Amino acid sequence: MNWHEVEISLLVTAGLCGALQIWWIGSLLRRNHRRRGAEPLSASDFRRELERIFRESA
Repeated sequence: MNWHEVEISLLVTAGLCGALQIWWIGSLLRRNHRRRGAEPLSASDFRRELERIFRESA
């Protein structure tokens, strides 16, 4: 086995690990975004959202 074959396998392995990390981080970001959407609104955010709804319906 020469250096070129080892280099190719290391590059493939590194590429797969990089793709796995990108997928992992993306899934964590999506999960955190869903959890944040389930949090209750603060009083000022709730008031702002109600005002927006009333403006759109009028």
